[in-house]
Amino acid sequence: MVTITEVTKVVDAPIGEVWAIISAWGSERFWFPNVIKSTVEGSGVGAKRTLTFGGEDGEVAFEISEQLQSINPATHTISYICLGNDDPKRKNPYARMTLEELSDGGRAQFKWAAGAEWVEKGYLPELKAFLDGIFGSAIDSIGSKLAS
Repeated sequence: MVTITEVTKVVDAPIGEVWAIISAWGSERFWFPNVIKSTVEGSGVGAKRTLTFGGEDGEVAFEISEQLQSINPATHTISYICLGNDDPKRKNPYARMTLEELSDGGRAQFKWAAGAEWVEKGYLPELKAFLDGIFGSAIDSIGSKLAS
């Protein structure tokens, strides 16, 4: 297994509010930047979601399908795998989101990690930069939504 990245940020909102957003599998259109459509098949562990990302020109830039592997409200963790991975530069990508309540009770630490069974060595820096950007902007978006 290869660790691709781990983005960690603090969200200025109680852990329960952050959890309510990220645990709503398929609601990404409301909080994930550039997601113009999200669809879900099934519910709970095993549910599949497809996220459609828009490009700068308003057209579809790309789609990604993911399957929920675990969700644990007690530990505030979600893990999922990417489906239909036909990219020859990586194999069996996965991700995990984890929230931890900070000692003041009014903020949450958000960790979003990604890995894969294998990633082409030369592709790893590019993939890391891409994921750092989208994970970081998504966490920031949640913070902005909860601040308003």
